[in-house]
Amino acid sequence: MTAASGFTLQVLDAAETGVPCDEARSVVERFHRAIAGRQPAGSQEPVSETVDGWLCVSGAPTAQGGTTCGRQDRTVLAAVVPLE
Repeated sequence: MTAASGFTLQVLDAAETGVPCDEARSVVERFHRAIAGRQPAGSQEPVSETVDGWLCVSGAPTAQGGTTCGRQDRTVLAAVVPLE
């Protein structure tokens, strides 16, 4: 999936937290749509937003920061796919 910064993200397996893959992907996609235009690729700042009860944070793109979303005891992680 494409992050708001334009980088490619891979939603990591969160089976141990009980978040099905489709739900995890949907949360991350909705978050990045919500922050579109607020975090360009050259940004050095993280961005956070609450999406449907999930508090999500996207790390600074210059540090290739991924995305973390949490709600109660559930967590979704998405990592930046390194450029080759």
